Amino acid sequence: MNYSGSLHGEELERLLFAIETSVKVTKRFQFFLWAQGALQSFLPHETLVCSFGDLSSMSVNNEIFSRAVMPESFERVARDPHGGLVLPLLKAWNDAGRRPMVPIDAPLLAEHVGAHLLCHGVVEPRREQAASFFVFLGMPHPPGERETYLAELLMPNLHMALQRMWEGELQGGKVVMADPLLSERELQVLAWVRDGKTNYEIGQILDISPLTVKNHVQKILRKLNVSNRAQAVAHAVTSGLIPSVEGAGRSTEAPAA
Repeated sequence: MNYSGSLHGEELERLLFAIETSVKVTKRFQFFLWAQGALQSFLPHETLVCSFGDLSSMSVNNEIFSRAVMPESFERVARDPHGGLVLPLLKAWNDAGRRPMVPIDAPLLAEHVGAHLLCHGVVEPRREQAASFFVFLGMPHPPGERETYLAELLMPNLHMALQRMWEGELQGGKVVMADPLLSERELQVLAWVRDGKTNYEIGQILDISPLTVKNHVQKILRKLNVSNRAQAVAHAVTSGLIPSVEGAGRSTEAPAA
């Protein structure tokens, strides 16, 4: 069923913005910021598990993009392509005709990220080795017809953004580390530091306390081996961890309150 009639005015503008900014995603931090920014207006979630590769043989890479700190036990099962949480969800999605799916029995997920989740993916004809599958976790309410429609509408953009990210890393010879230098949350904080935001302002944007922001900043300084925020930003921009202000554009914006 088509629910586009329920999107109008400002919502349509946000949808166009989400689609336009997805085209600019080529790097890991850009994907994270887009998923936690423009995409949140339509598919709000806490954690996004992404699989990319050959879904039929489960020769895939599983990645986690989350605004929360996930337990190590959850990360292990989320990244495991064979005995983890993705495989049963993927099988159920295939059995459901590869339509947006709302699992009704996922106790492992409910234990860590809440009971509300949504799954969908893309398998291109004649390119099954470059398929993708997404699990939206920790949604604020049970996803309904509107969310499944929006998932189907935005899935091509999610798929292509993830594909550009992976292909860019492969072509650049980048080895994806299981334990990156900076966490996704630290990259997000650092991007707002680059934009001149105070700890209080960053806390308001990310819905965390200023003290938590301060702790993130201290960890960033320690990991980058620098002594102040300006040096951290300069180091991160030079290393390609975050874009410069000019290169960041609107894609670094947080979701509207």
